[in-house]
Amino acid sequence: MKSTLYIACGLLLAITGCTKTTIKQPGEPVTGAQIKLIHVAPGVPAVEGRINGAKVSASTTYSVTDAEVPTSITTGFPYLSVFPGSNYLNVSSGTTNIVFATATPSPALKSRQTVSPATVVGEVNQTTTDGGAYSAFLIGLPSATGSNTSVKVVEDKFPAPVASKAFIRLAHMIPNGSALDVYGTFTLAGGTATTKKLVSAGTYTAVTDFTPVDVNAASTTNYKLQLYLGGTTTTLGAITADIPLAPGRYYTVIARGLAADYAVPGTSIVLKASDRPKLPLSDPNTRAPEIYYNAPGITYYTNK
Repeated sequence: MKSTLYIACGLLLAITGCTKTTIKQPGEPVTGAQIKLIHVAPGVPAVEGRINGAKVSASTTYSVTDAEVPTSITTGFPYLSVFPGSNYLNVSSGTTNIVFATATPSPALKSRQTVSPATVVGEVNQTTTDGGAYSAFLIGLPSATGSNTSVKVVEDKFPAPVASKAFIRLAHMIPNGSALDVYGTFTLAGGTATTKKLVSAGTYTAVTDFTPVDVNAASTTNYKLQLYLGGTTTTLGAITADIPLAPGRYYTVIARGLAADYAVPGTSIVLKASDRPKLPLSDPNTRAPEIYYNAPGITYYTNK
């Protein structure tokens, strides 16, 4: 099998920079459409984003493991990353061609991977309008040819601000998972700890509308989020760290990872629905690429 990319990264990264496509700043006049790119296909290597034939995502440098040898490479943006990290790309409206392709790392790596570099893993032609905001999610599960992945585009419709409210939505991005609920535990100023269901999502790839949640009027409010199997009291994955929600802001909560192991077609790789073991060091799994391990859980990013 060809040597392909391995990324040792599991967090949302605020990656900045682009080519001729610009990043829209708050308060600027709106011309064209606004696009955000999100990599939520577990096991797929780092990617680059192209819009209307031009590469728009930045090259980035990461520390990685190549055949158990620590090194660093320059490549694209990995699983659970958002580009740009804040705001949106501003592009011409109309028919907007969006492409995700696996990046080519420099220097080349030796670790066995799920998809070769320079493979198109998702492409869509999306109708966009002036002033419209869109999130393009790279979704699916990898195969040696990249044929099991695609792009889902959602128009981001932001409700009018409400006093003492933040807005969240749930993006269900666990490819082999069932319906989900998200519960949050929070404490408002002068109040007591409260736990309640915040939002529910149905089948895989569902992205809900933005829903208002209670926050302090003049400060952030820490929310601890937990995934539950839809309509049950059974949890899925670990609780995230506290997420500070601010009044008047909009957040996308991503259910990520795998609900069960997945054998990658055309390879000998099995993606695990568990964390990468750290001990004992004699276990070869402790030295396997982290990209093979995709435990279910929650991550998030701020839309605006």
